Amino acid sequence: MTKKQLFKWFLVASMVYLCAVALGVSLRLYDATNNSIIYTTYKDMIPFIIAIPAAWLGYCLQRRASYLQQLRILWSTLIKAVQKANQYTYLECPTSDQYSETLCSLSAAIEEVRGVFMNIFEKNKKVSLYPFEPVKDIYGLIYDLGCNNKITNEERKNTRDKIFALWRDAREELLREFDREIPTFPHTHWAQPEKSKVYETHGIEKKPT
Repeated sequence: MTKKQLFKWFLVASMVYLCAVALGVSLRLYDATNNSIIYTTYKDMIPFIIAIPAAWLGYCLQRRASYLQQLRILWSTLIKAVQKANQYTYLECPTSDQYSETLCSLSAAIEEVRGVFMNIFEKNKKVSLYPFEPVKDIYGLIYDLGCNNKITNEERKNTRDKIFALWRDAREELLREFDREIPTFPHTHWAQPEKSKVYETHGIEKKPT
């Protein structure tokens, strides 16, 4: 369950509880007698009114946790596949086995995405779009690069730059699906000058990423 869907169901449950409170107050004001059948019956139904939305929200939270777990597995699969493709561009004369292994890894990642996300307009049989096109395009770049021949440095660098650009864009959108938090104890010398001591002590160059 996505963050947007979870928020929607939390909003629905909140509205149910607000309506229940409003109805209870209205019934009490309408008939202030203690022996009101309608009000007494409503009070008896309160546990069910509370329990049903609560049970549904519990189910939604469980689905959300399962969804995030699937995302983390997918993330690991994509990282391995893209890094393998990136490393492939450093090979001057890759073998058929290396070529096949890289394409197989990317192909598996492409299908893994389909297992977590529906295609865009998937319910429309005439039009169905893959949700993260850059992943498929990375596959195409490696496929076109080929193997068993001398690949020039310019071709390899050009392919590597394109892979990085495609993955950066896909990664940015994919990470929006996660529930990420700002770390409590980060270590970044760019925002925390006091963290630069280890770099200065060992003469390590600070490089921006």
